[in-house]
Amino acid sequence: MRQILLIIALLCPIAACAVAPQVKFEPSKKSAVELRAMQVRTVAADSDTTMRAVIATIHDLGYRITRVEPDARTISATRQTTLRMAVVVQPRGPSSSTVRTNASVVALGREAQVDSPEFYQKNFFEPLGATMGRALETAPSDLAAPDAPRPVAELNSTKEREAAAKLKGEADQPTDTAKPGVAPQSSPSVGAGKPSS
Repeated sequence: MRQILLIIALLCPIAACAVAPQVKFEPSKKSAVELRAMQVRTVAADSDTTMRAVIATIHDLGYRITRVEPDARTISATRQTTLRMAVVVQPRGPSSSTVRTNASVVALGREAQVDSPEFYQKNFFEPLGATMGRALETAPSDLAAPDAPRPVAELNSTKEREAAAKLKGEADQPTDTAKPGVAPQSSPSVGAGKPSS
């Protein structure tokens, strides 16, 4: 009996570590105007064509698409579990669209918003322009741009989905019907919405 209690006492701290740790989001220290200038471009293409090109570009860049929300025209993706990106496409007319992307880097216990203009230009907008075969223009300062979406993390395992459900108070929902590797639509592990600036 003592041995069993000793084993349980030794395994409890290890089991506690198995629950996904809370990740602290660190927004950029740049102003909203600076972020908007680096994250927003316009393109001479309808929003459906632009959405398809965004998905193709993200896939070509080696990201795994974690969520597509067609009604909100938002795509979230993850690369190597440490780099997350979210893109929103907003129609500007029948043949023009606005594209806004937001990226974050995830490290131990923290998620930091990327605020490098070079990152967005070289690692997303240039490849997107090449995919579309057209130039993307810097958005005019008076253009009403969409809010920067926060990348949604992917829940890879049943344990991660259950831990996220418990954190959200949804532990009573059955998880045995969830498909492995597919995030449930109702419980993103990282909050959605615009980051504070």
